Amino acid sequence: MPITRWARPLLFLTALFPFATVFAQAPTAKVEPVVDDYYGTKVTDPYRWMESGKDPDWLPWLKAQAAHTQGVFKAIPGRAQLLADVAANSGDLASVGRAQEVAGRVFHEIRAAGEQDSKLMLREADGNVRVLLDPSKLEGDGEQVMDNWSVAPTGQHVLVALSKRGTEDSTLRVLEVASGRLLPVAVPHAWAMSWARDGLGFSYLKFVGELGTPGYYVNSEPRFHRLGASGPDVVLAKRGANGIVGKPEQFLAVLFDPDSATALAMVRDGRNEVALYRADAEAAMDGKAQWTPVADFEDVVVEFALSGEHLYLLSKKEASGGRVLQTSATTPDLAAASAIALPGEPVIESILPTREGLLVRTIDGASSGLWQVPAGGVAGQLALPFDGQVPWMQGAASSSTVLVAMTGWFTPSTVFRLDVDSGRMQDLALVPPLPFDTDGYEARRALVTARDGTRVPYTVVVKKGVAMDVDTPVLLEAYGSYGMAYLPRFNARLLPFLDRGGAYALANVRGGGEFGRDWHYAGKAGTKANTWRDAIDVAEKLVADRVGSPKTLTLIGTSAGGVMLGGAINERPDLFSGAIANVGFMNPTRYMSEQNYADIEEWGGPISDAASFRTMFDLDPYQHIRQGVEYPAVLVISGLNDPRVATFHSAKYVARLAANRAGDAPVLLRIDFSAGHGMGSSRSQLDETWTDVYSFVLWQAGREDFKPNK
Repeated sequence: MPITRWARPLLFLTALFPFATVFAQAPTAKVEPVVDDYYGTKVTDPYRWMESGKDPDWLPWLKAQAAHTQGVFKAIPGRAQLLADVAANSGDLASVGRAQEVAGRVFHEIRAAGEQDSKLMLREADGNVRVLLDPSKLEGDGEQVMDNWSVAPTGQHVLVALSKRGTEDSTLRVLEVASGRLLPVAVPHAWAMSWARDGLGFSYLKFVGELGTPGYYVNSEPRFHRLGASGPDVVLAKRGANGIVGKPEQFLAVLFDPDSATALAMVRDGRNEVALYRADAEAAMDGKAQWTPVADFEDVVVEFALSGEHLYLLSKKEASGGRVLQTSATTPDLAAASAIALPGEPVIESILPTREGLLVRTIDGASSGLWQVPAGGVAGQLALPFDGQVPWMQGAASSSTVLVAMTGWFTPSTVFRLDVDSGRMQDLALVPPLPFDTDGYEARRALVTARDGTRVPYTVVVKKGVAMDVDTPVLLEAYGSYGMAYLPRFNARLLPFLDRGGAYALANVRGGGEFGRDWHYAGKAGTKANTWRDAIDVAEKLVADRVGSPKTLTLIGTSAGGVMLGGAINERPDLFSGAIANVGFMNPTRYMSEQNYADIEEWGGPISDAASFRTMFDLDPYQHIRQGVEYPAVLVISGLNDPRVATFHSAKYVARLAANRAGDAPVLLRIDFSAGHGMGSSRSQLDETWTDVYSFVLWQAGREDFKPNK
């Protein structure tokens, strides 16, 4: 960047003396208004210059903001001990990620106690464990992390997606299990991998546009790589050819299954539902398949699975909780498909074929359930080890065992082997027992009646014996987008906050998936206001019950939850002492300026007429910041490498809020220049982030030891 830009006094002094000079006043951003005309409605955007990432003032301003925020947090007396306690909890805890079992061998992802990142491990059938891949020891452009991995049906190779920390810009590598070495093949800018039945090749989704631009995901291609083959990889399917229908901005992936001779082509965008096609797997691998339609978006198919000659589809058409359809894999016919019913019509999250029938994962609004549906038999619910969440299950249609992960408020992620014949679940003990006691904490479930009469559930997590009152620091979290359900999940970093008398509350607002498709659509696009109003109603209930007060209550929204967060404080700034937008989606109207815009349907886009513009504009937090309003203190968190929500969302929001709000409540932008959306962050990065979150809550609640020294 030109030296003359650094000669500006404010930016220069901020960078050199981050605390002494700017505690009371964060750096200001230049204003260069742009006026857009959307179907006769003029919209002013004073910080459009931030979107390109190429303006010479961009990085200096971000660095000045980061230095200012860092200085403020370092001036908090209680932060150092809180960080030590958070780091001790996370460092002492070993955590397990995904696992996959092939021929009695358990491949699994582990972050061992004291380490920063995960490794890929293999537990042999005899119990011996060895490291298959340690990404920290790989050479490359920056720190390498695992984004994803998949074991070949033969168990001889593992396909690993690696990226520079935080970017999620994956390069596919093939790991030879016997030797532990990486083969020469390297496929950059790829995702959605799937092994062929013989384990000698794999499909993947190739991104062909320029990284970091709106065109990056456009015209993505499903390709096939044969191990040891020379020449270019085969393109498996094309939009507008061989029966496939799809828009350039929609993702098109081809998937294989080890237990089926059928290949499936999936077209998807930001909707939960997909369009689906089938073809013979052998023809598909040669790029010569004629694809036959299975389901269109109107069929509301959200998940699917193959088992030999059978194709199972989870559809939410005319069934908010979902129903499982069974049809032929070779000649599918949804109109003639048989339906598999579950007693009580629970919300169905996912399905997994097994040798004994079908395993179905459900949700009741607060926790997960697991059902077994024998072929031609009656569905029965399985007993789970504890009340909590089943985040994933893994197995093959030919197997009688399935790996099932579980977690709860006070139980870390644990992987069990489920015997589908007996229903028994065995803890695989992939990690040591929890090194500290969680018996001293409790979770309390409750319901609030929202303003329109809807019953909205929420949970309050506290330390036992702590009397909650109007002085209790409360961190209230909500999400409410994409039909994703927020269920009990263990967070070791939260416990030191609870130890300091804090309370954590989770609101299951509309827009999520806790009660099925209807719950999702009640907080989607044109109904999105229900999402933040549910959060407001839960906050008001907490205050009425003397669980905190407007002087001690902080609201947090992560990613898509940024819309919830921004909408809530725009509507009720008086209700909260603090607000935290964590990698938040804050300026939806400008979705076309970032690479990750294919999911805009969730928000009512793309903008193609006056109605779609109005829908997106009405839920845009950035565009509804009000001048002269006393907003609560705001902390905005972002990573410069974020591929999902571009940093300009956070930056523009902070700049506009700081310029328009009344009062002297702080508006802080916390930037991690080596992080992204949270995926791929190291243990220490997460420790620092969440320590700042909890410090901010305690500060805004008036705790003396968390007020920054001036």
